[in-house]
Amino acid sequence: MKKPRPHRARSGRRPGDSGTREQILESALHLFSDRGYARTTIRAIAEGAQVDPALVHHFFGNKEGVFEAAINSTFSVSSRFETMVTTEAEPGTSEAAWLARTYLSFWEDEHSRSAMTAIYRAGLADASTSNALRSRVEDSTKAWAERSGYRDQPDSETRAALASGHLVGLALLRYVLKIHPLADMEFEEFLSWVVPALEMRLSPSLEPRVRQSAERE
Repeated sequence: MKKPRPHRARSGRRPGDSGTREQILESALHLFSDRGYARTTIRAIAEGAQVDPALVHHFFGNKEGVFEAAINSTFSVSSRFETMVTTEAEPGTSEAAWLARTYLSFWEDEHSRSAMTAIYRAGLADASTSNALRSRVEDSTKAWAERSGYRDQPDSETRAALASGHLVGLALLRYVLKIHPLADMEFEEFLSWVVPALEMRLSPSLEPRVRQSAERE
């Protein structure tokens, strides 16, 4: 009578230990950042984490669930602004400079940059994840606007949205598309170009040209 063969664990697969969930999220962030949402699969995420695809489904249900968990576990721009005050900036630093440095520091950090890139690439390319990008931008804009002196300025909501568009657009050019010469600049040099334009957008003395034309008529 033949003896039963001992059971062998699958090669390259992790058991469901306490670190498995984090391994899956790390793999997902890397893939979402590198490939975008549409081209990332559950199987690829599982392979990157060295687990069975069934375990990914067990923890997160589907790809959308993995995406939401991955971006929410890494960072929150709005939470960072909510816990900060502008006095954390160096003396003499304008609020626009504080805003730019705080927001762009997320992109400078290698770990949070992966999450930021994943959110923006997915939100811009896929309708099913655009809500995640929209809510992130809106929440972070609201959070910093409420913590700064700009909330008492005329048209503060409009100016905050314009400032966010300015920063988001520049971040995409530098960190995602890597457009020259922005991508090649040192961080401090990059800030030195960003801040003056941001201050102009937030200045209460700047009014839309359409309004000025209408008043002359």
